Amino acid sequence: MRAWIFSCLLLAAPVLAEQIDPRVYRALDDVRAAEQGGDQAAARLQLQAALPASAEGSLERALLQQRLAYMAIDAGDAEHAIHWLRESLNQHALGAEVEAQDRANLARLLMQQQRYRQAVMELEQLPTSDASRELLVQAYRELGEFSKALPLAEQVVRRRPEAGDIWYQLLVGMNYEIKRYSEAARWQQVLLTRAPDNRANWRQLASLQSLAGQQAKAAATMRLAQLAGVGLTPGDMETLVALHTRAGAPWQAARLLEQLLSDRLLDSTLERQRQLAQLWQAARDYPQALQLWLRVAAASGQSADRLQVAWLQYQQEQWQALQATLRGFQPSGTVQRNQVNLLRTLAEQALEVAQ
Repeated sequence: MRAWIFSCLLLAAPVLAEQIDPRVYRALDDVRAAEQGGDQAAARLQLQAALPASAEGSLERALLQQRLAYMAIDAGDAEHAIHWLRESLNQHALGAEVEAQDRANLARLLMQQQRYRQAVMELEQLPTSDASRELLVQAYRELGEFSKALPLAEQVVRRRPEAGDIWYQLLVGMNYEIKRYSEAARWQQVLLTRAPDNRANWRQLASLQSLAGQQAKAAATMRLAQLAGVGLTPGDMETLVALHTRAGAPWQAARLLEQLLSDRLLDSTLERQRQLAQLWQAARDYPQALQLWLRVAAASGQSADRLQVAWLQYQQEQWQALQATLRGFQPSGTVQRNQVNLLRTLAEQALEVAQ
C-alpha cells in the first residue's frame, strides 16, 4: 500500500522547527529515530502520547495526525490511515498544497477499500488536474455513473489529444460497458493508431465494430491487419466469433462469421457452414438457419444435420417439407428415432387439421 501511495504523491512539505511547538518537534524527532531503529510500535505510541499537548486546529496536531496516517499506510492498515488523514485534514493547518496531496491519498485509500462514494466526496474538493480527473472518472465508473465519468474523460482528450493511453482505454471500456459499441470503436481506433504493431488493438477494434453491427468494417479491419504485417490468424478470427457467442450476441457472431467467409478471410469448410447455421439458429433467424442447414445436410449426408432441418421446418410449420425430409430417414440411435417419430406424428396431425 505504501509504495502505491508514494508512487503518486509526496508525503508533505518540510516544516521548520521554529514553526511548531518545541515539544511536538522533539516528539516527531523521537519518532523518526524510533522508525529508523525499526521500532514502529514505539514510534506510534510516542505520536499518540504527544497528541494531548497539541491544540485543536493547530499545525502541531495536524502534523502528528498526518504522521500517524502515513505510519498506518506503511503498516498496511487502511482503516487507521483513513481515520488519521481525515483528522489531519480537519485541522486545516498544513496549507493548500499539502492538504491536496493528503486528500488525494485519502481518496486513493477509499477507492482501494471500494468506498467510491466517499472517494468522490474527497476528489470533488481537489484542484482540477488530470490526476484528480482520472481518479474521479474511475470512481464514477465503479459507481456506474457513466453520465458523469464519460464527459470528464472526453474533456481531457479533447483538450489534450496527446493524453496517456489510460484515458482512451477508459473511454473504450466505459462505452463498451453501456453498449455504445460505435463510440467504443471510435476511441479504440486512437489506440490502434498509436500502436499499430499491437495485434490486440486490431482484434479489439474488429470486435467492437462487429458488436456495433459493422461486420463489413470488422472484416476490413482484419484484412488491414494482414496487409500491415500484423496478420490475424484464423484462430484469432474464430476467437472473435466465439467471444460474441459467449457474450450472448449470436446475431453479431453470425454476421461476423458470414462476412469473414464471404471475404475469404476464413475457408468455407463444412464445419464452418455448420457453425454459421447454428449461430443463425441461436439468433432465431430460422429462415436463414434453415437455408444453411439444408446445404449442410445435403453436403454431409449426416442424420444429425438432416434432423436439424426437420426441427426448423417444424418450427416454421412447413409440414409438407417436413414430411419430405423425414421420408426414408434412417435415425442413428434411440433418441433420434424418438424425435423422428414425434415429428412425423406432429406433421400428420397438422396436415389433417389443415384439411
